[in-house]
Amino acid sequence: MRSAPNPKIHCFLIIDFNIFVFEIKLLITMHFLVTLLVNAVLVLLAAYITPGIQIKSFGTALWISFLIAILDPTLGWILTGLLHVATFGLFWLLGLGFILRFVAYIFVLRIIEALVSGFKTGGFWNVVAFAIVLAVLGMIVNHLFEPGGYVYPHDSPVVMLI
Repeated sequence: MRSAPNPKIHCFLIIDFNIFVFEIKLLITMHFLVTLLVNAVLVLLAAYITPGIQIKSFGTALWISFLIAILDPTLGWILTGLLHVATFGLFWLLGLGFILRFVAYIFVLRIIEALVSGFKTGGFWNVVAFAIVLAVLGMIVNHLFEPGGYVYPHDSPVVMLI
């Protein structure tokens, strides 16, 4: 003869699972916020290093890093795909797809410059230098603070700079 399931155990499992899901969401949110703050500091540092780049305040740098986190994986991905189609996949076949990804990142930075009033660049080559400095700084920070070394940004739940 089978006994009826204990409703107290079932209720406990549901509550425990909900707490676990809440903790995971909280950890992801905290990781995103910390990453956003670190990226804002990196944006300010890159602007200081790169000639011709002007950022008005830390709030502007925070806004720029948020827009990079949103636009780079979405719009940058679309631009990279269009560039692969335009070059007939030649860069991808030669293992040089990162160049097209970098060009798309430069376009994203130019779009962000148009959207953010406190962010000024002195032209295309300044944005190229700014993107290179951001990439190098982001790589250094990822290597220093991510467990296991450098993590490619699109493999992480939170997008780092490049």
